[in-house]
Amino acid sequence: MADGDPLRRASRSVALRVGATTALVVLLAIVGTAVIFDRQQLGEIRGRTETAARTADDVVDAPPGTWLVKLTESGYEATQSMPPDLESQVVAAGADVTGQTSFTADGRSWPAWVDQRDGASYVAVYDIRLHTGEEQRLLMATIVAGVVGVLLAALTGLLAGRRAVRPLGEAMELQRQFVADASHELRTPLAVISTRAQMLRRHVAVDAAAADGDPAAARRLAEVDQLVHDTQAMADVVSDLLLSAQLEHVDEVAERVDLGALASEVVTSLMPYAAERGVTLVDEGAGAGGACVVDGVGPSLRRSVLALVDNAIAHSDKDSRVEVRSTAVGGEARVDVVDHGHGVDVEDVERLSRRFSRGDGASGGRRVGLGLALVTQIVRSHGGRLEVAETPGGGATFSLLIPAATDD
Repeated sequence: MADGDPLRRASRSVALRVGATTALVVLLAIVGTAVIFDRQQLGEIRGRTETAARTADDVVDAPPGTWLVKLTESGYEATQSMPPDLESQVVAAGADVTGQTSFTADGRSWPAWVDQRDGASYVAVYDIRLHTGEEQRLLMATIVAGVVGVLLAALTGLLAGRRAVRPLGEAMELQRQFVADASHELRTPLAVISTRAQMLRRHVAVDAAAADGDPAAARRLAEVDQLVHDTQAMADVVSDLLLSAQLEHVDEVAERVDLGALASEVVTSLMPYAAERGVTLVDEGAGAGGACVVDGVGPSLRRSVLALVDNAIAHSDKDSRVEVRSTAVGGEARVDVVDHGHGVDVEDVERLSRRFSRGDGASGGRRVGLGLALVTQIVRSHGGRLEVAETPGGGATFSLLIPAATDD
């Protein structure tokens, strides 16, 4: 299910770029070679036929690769090896032209030179098949050499790419290990701090209840509530950091997952939390298209849906609604989480997909921390994508799209 080692992808990208560049150079070289060879050969052919026509006395001793035809008022003579169709073309039109020309026969154009002297026309015709054969052999040799060169260049690029990204890979692994170790070590003291903060809140709440109407006691209770909230937020960030490090390192086994049923489970589990915040969480169930079954890792997909629903609740106003619906359309399973809160600028989606990002003022300062980055990472590892659109009337719609499972 993993999207693949980014370092291997980088080395493959280098190999592909080097191979593509080499292929382009080889293609240009082949075209240039063919053009130059063709022009050079045609110049030599013109010189051979002109010399043969101007120096010919008979048709018996023709130069190699050339046929001679002598046309007179009484008839004509032609080299015996000359093709019959070409011979008839030369006899029909040879006496009417002078200088460089060509005759068409057997589907080919045969270059020729006609020289008029002593009451006769001497026609020298070059066997163009020799030129075509040489040209084909040259192009074939160039293509074979080019293919070998492209493969060697791609292999060189792959090896060079691996060597180039190896230090980066080691640095990334050290960074991942540091994040995992630091997050693991921080979880226990943060859990202790969170427990103590909750105990302190209970004591302060008792004192505030005893001192009913005391503004100072109410302020202390509010400060302690904020302390509990901040501590829990810090614990969530540490948990997300640890999960992010694990996702980059662990290759989980895929299974058949009903994305629609999973979304319904998430809605059921978060309904009490949404009710506490005055938000109505609605499970609109599966739409048209059948079951939303995908090949994936259930816990990771559940975490991604839960993060989107939690984010929608957190950024929804009191007495508003959050709808969750699932559909299967066009070979994809889709889960839409629709809120009617502050909304989000669609152009900020890529930036919001990075860790610890924050939207600008136009989106209400929506902060997603590691949540949306983890969702994006999970969805991409399943071959899917995350889309964000503006909800009509205000708000944001986050959509998970995962390729549907096939029968085979």
